[in-house]
Amino acid sequence: MKKHLTLVAALAAVPLLLAGCGSDSKDTDSTASAGSDTATTADAGTDTDAGTDTDAGTDDGGSTESKGTIELWTCWTEGADTEAASLEQIRLFEEATGYTVNQQNFTYDMLHEKIIASAAGGNLPDAIWGLPEYVGEFYKLGILADLTAAWDTWEDKDKVSDAVKEAMVIDGKVIGFPYEATARAYLVHDDILAEAGVAVPETWEDVIAIGTKVEDATGSSAFGVTGTGVREPQELLVYLAEVDAELATAQPGGGYRNIWNDDPAELAKATKAFQFYIDVMASGAANPNSATYGWEETDENFVTGLTATFVTGNWLSERESTVPEMADISVHPVPYPEGGHTATYIEAKPLMVMADSDVLEGATLLSQAFASEAWQSAAFPTRSALSTVSTDSKWVKDFAALLEYGVVYPPVALGEITQAQIDAVALVLQEGQSAEEAAAWLGNAINDALANSGDLAQ
Repeated sequence: MKKHLTLVAALAAVPLLLAGCGSDSKDTDSTASAGSDTATTADAGTDTDAGTDTDAGTDDGGSTESKGTIELWTCWTEGADTEAASLEQIRLFEEATGYTVNQQNFTYDMLHEKIIASAAGGNLPDAIWGLPEYVGEFYKLGILADLTAAWDTWEDKDKVSDAVKEAMVIDGKVIGFPYEATARAYLVHDDILAEAGVAVPETWEDVIAIGTKVEDATGSSAFGVTGTGVREPQELLVYLAEVDAELATAQPGGGYRNIWNDDPAELAKATKAFQFYIDVMASGAANPNSATYGWEETDENFVTGLTATFVTGNWLSERESTVPEMADISVHPVPYPEGGHTATYIEAKPLMVMADSDVLEGATLLSQAFASEAWQSAAFPTRSALSTVSTDSKWVKDFAALLEYGVVYPPVALGEITQAQIDAVALVLQEGQSAEEAAAWLGNAINDALANSGDLAQ
């Protein structure tokens, strides 16, 4: 049964209660690697079909009866600091509110598939982590709770930037609290460029002009390109934004449409972004194998110095202490074309509540608590959406300075669109099509996807 929100007093109290609770955490025994769908346990039972299952509840012997169990699905990296800190924060939340939290962990792809299946079967969890790409699709399924009233009473709401808040809103409704926010920056191995006698490039033209200079001098490729995989659409989105080419433009009568093939000037903008991929590969600045590289290869090549510069995120900070080659990294705005402007992709991840949750109040409290200053400081100190959670590290300060240039995806179903982006880049990098052919094809593919999802303007 859907519960009505009567949250004002409760929402105000939770951060204070969490801050005041003790700090002793339960012991955990994790036996599965990140992304495995074999269950692991933390003082609880095991669900072998649903990833990591953690029940840090308060209903052990002698405790008070739980107000209800919140089924929480997460996607953290098992064994990393975020998991350890969040399990402790869950325990504190349970003590503060009287709810029990049953947490299960998945990869993002697994979570997406399970939500689609669970929505069809009417067996959804209560609160879930998610990617921005999922918001439009889940909203159209009618499974997301409207959290606008809870946001309005949230004491940390003014610590969230307008760009991140925008990513939490669809059709004027808040659909989640931001549990993590990252931007993209242009990361540079200063020592490698210095050895090659090359200055940090500021424009696309600067990158292309490097050619093979860095590789000839150091053996490292000058510039990293993500040719495929889930992060490639985000990279392309940034390059398109730098020439003001929108994937889908809001229409006056409602809905969205890609307008590249309706206006030669718009098609020329998008073509310029695809031409950059062609030119940087042809110049020798990028590794010729980049056409088939996903995020795993590109991140690894950059942190180990096989690639001198790369547009990526501050999650790489977790590797700095164990990879000595990262000591010389500096943070810069993403290169942009002459006559254009820099941009960055803001990946603001919402913790969403299911509209038909039987513990709607508790799930909303948990989502708000995840985004609170106390929880963010403990578990997401370098990846928080809150302006008050920060460190002196370049991974925080220098990335935060780029947020004003941030762009996000339009609030439409994105599954087919992001796949079309991957396919369009493959047209130029793997199949030898022209930049204009790829841009025109992608424009049509986006409108086909919008039509399929019901987002296309009539």
